[in-house]
Amino acid sequence: MTTMTEAAARQCRLELGAAIGLMRGLHDPHRAVEPQAGMKTAGWIIGHLCATGDYGRKICGRAAFCPKGWRAKFNPGTHPSHDAAEYPPMTELIDTFNRIYTDLIDGALAQDDAARNAPNPFTPIASDLPTAGEFVAYLMTGHLAYHLGQLQAWRVAAGVSRAGGA
Repeated sequence: MTTMTEAAARQCRLELGAAIGLMRGLHDPHRAVEPQAGMKTAGWIIGHLCATGDYGRKICGRAAFCPKGWRAKFNPGTHPSHDAAEYPPMTELIDTFNRIYTDLIDGALAQDDAARNAPNPFTPIASDLPTAGEFVAYLMTGHLAYHLGQLQAWRVAAGVSRAGGA
């Protein structure tokens, strides 16, 4: 019988495969491009996924990969900057993203039942996802997929092809 965490880990691995193509061909200037008013920038989307995935890793008992300054730029409720220099280099964002989600899968699978069943520390959605395990599973699936969808929409709006052209 597959557990919720095992199913979320498989889904996260699939999303990581999609992320490779979505991030291919992104460069430093793309970090702050807002192709349409109100759209998130590629730098913010990837940075946000790093910050939230790292938070999931923290819930799993892992030490942070993201520098502390990233939280102020990328946590929920923050807004994209139109100054690319305010963001880490795109290669650093992408490399950190890959490290975080690969380790998040391992961390989630290594959690014991007591840690999985602990209360969700992210209180804004704790009524919908009451346990830490449910929240981590959400970060690896629905949250990740939602923001990768944003990145795909950003690529289309910005005219950046999947092959990396502009």
